[in-house]
Amino acid sequence: MHSEKKLTYGILAGLLVFFLVMHFMISNPLHSLPSPIYGGDLYYQLGATNHVKYGGNPLSSPNTLGSLPVYMVTYSTAAGIIAKIANIDAITAEFFFSYIIIILSVVIVFFLAKKIFNDDFLAAIAVLGFILPDYIPVMKYRTLAYLVLMPLLLLLVYNFVNKTSIKNSLFLGIIYGVIGITHNLAFMGATFLLAAVFIYYALIKNLKTKNLAELKKQILPYAVVLVIGILIALLWWFKPIFIYHGQTSAHYTEWNNVDWGSIGYQFKFFWKIIYESFLRFTGLRLAIVSIFSILGLAGLFLLKDAPDVQEKATKNNFMKFLFVSSIIIIFSYFITQNFFHFNIIPDIMAQVLFLPVMVLLFVYGISFSWHFLKKTKIDSRIYFSIIIVLLLAAQVLAYNERIDSKWYQAGKQEIPEYFASLKEYLVENSDVNDVILTTKENGFAINAVTGRKLLDSRRAHNDPFLDMDERELAQAVILYSNNSALRTELIKKYDVKYLYWDFFWIQSEYQFDEKGNLLGPFDPIILFHSSDREKFLQNNGIKYFVDTTWVDPAIRGDDVKKFKLIFISPENYRDSATPWNPDLDSRLAEVWSYDAEGQKLAKLFKLN
Repeated sequence: MHSEKKLTYGILAGLLVFFLVMHFMISNPLHSLPSPIYGGDLYYQLGATNHVKYGGNPLSSPNTLGSLPVYMVTYSTAAGIIAKIANIDAITAEFFFSYIIIILSVVIVFFLAKKIFNDDFLAAIAVLGFILPDYIPVMKYRTLAYLVLMPLLLLLVYNFVNKTSIKNSLFLGIIYGVIGITHNLAFMGATFLLAAVFIYYALIKNLKTKNLAELKKQILPYAVVLVIGILIALLWWFKPIFIYHGQTSAHYTEWNNVDWGSIGYQFKFFWKIIYESFLRFTGLRLAIVSIFSILGLAGLFLLKDAPDVQEKATKNNFMKFLFVSSIIIIFSYFITQNFFHFNIIPDIMAQVLFLPVMVLLFVYGISFSWHFLKKTKIDSRIYFSIIIVLLLAAQVLAYNERIDSKWYQAGKQEIPEYFASLKEYLVENSDVNDVILTTKENGFAINAVTGRKLLDSRRAHNDPFLDMDERELAQAVILYSNNSALRTELIKKYDVKYLYWDFFWIQSEYQFDEKGNLLGPFDPIILFHSSDREKFLQNNGIKYFVDTTWVDPAIRGDDVKKFKLIFISPENYRDSATPWNPDLDSRLAEVWSYDAEGQKLAKLFKLN
């Protein structure tokens, strides 16, 4: 027994050292985030971390006042508190937090697989198949949910269904609730999975129970899980459920994702999941995963009487339950979308729920394959060790691809000097909740490095229940309207304190060629079309044009729905240095600027 424990902790220690060294090798050369500073998800997450670091309420939006955080609160709260207590830069805090996340992920996945397969080597294979260099360093709320909370949920579900005690109910309920304030779609996935657990383990398995008291006793632990989980989750979900009644802003789920209403795309995604799970042989790791995932599927459903597999993977029924329930959840859109016109964003659900289950199926396939090799007298540890070596080689190949990527190379550079200088000024001279008026892309970058708030920002990175058309219209009026009284009213309404300009203002909204000809919009002020809005713009002297196109500059393609939109026209620009209406000039007092080669490249004005 002592030697077995020694082997377990030795393998676990080796895995921890491997992944922590990899984290160091990936993160150490970075001076900024491996992501675009204009619109990159990692920079939005950084803004949420800075929001908490500089005193913002973790349960409120990090970029717009009076709204909910679209990136939920667990990651940003933990990273922000680390930054605040240690008095370090938010990026450094996120790098440090990544070490903690990786340690937790390795340990949780290892013991999840060990419980199911009762083998240290198979547990190591699960970890190597689950954690990839793509996720390192961990700098986003979804990755936290995927790497830590979802496998922990599976581990606690396993404990719960094998022993539905109050203690296991408490643990499962707490983690269910934490997922609820960590990632909204992971929470939906967890909710559907727990519903499946209840239906299968509490109801179907007790169909013959005629004793009402016994049935109530069976159901009580599930009620404990639900109550504890919901109470924690309501920290974020209270407003969406009880204030907004689930009603998002205009067309939010339509423009912010592919068109799931398309039957063609529904089957395209179905095939994509099948292909990527079982038929992908491009590269060492993908080939290994595909082969053993097929074997795992065969072991689970086709060869029920294989004698040794049932002993090595004693939780065969649990594996079947996980696979079948996750498949039903992922492909539920065939029913929900076509009959009820809603879906649970299957592509993201596939990552946070289905991928962890597929890793277990992959390991099951390895366990199953060894059954056929037993007659050759090959020791299981040698066989599993060969697979571990292959997966380590695949990890090295993935690491090389990671560090060669475009955005990783960009992360080796410091953030632009003018943003670093602006950050220094705003941190020393403003409050975290002060509102800044600027273009959406410039505002995105400012929020990322300072945590300061914006009147208007990129739609994809805002509270799904916030009326962004109202804010976009307010931004258009303040910047370009000839209505001075309304401008003053809106500045007061949204408590706008600063206006920021830099050389990128016009380019951040519209693209022009070298001759000054308009090529097209990038991320300007836009509104969903209505005749009333057209009349409003006309009455307030704001020039615009109408086009049917995509809403978000980063979410475009044949599978994404287009809408009739109003674009606030570049004809409103006065000039490149002062693009706003001249009426604003008398309200502006310059408080900061950045010069280079005798030219002012950026300015910050206080609004009077």
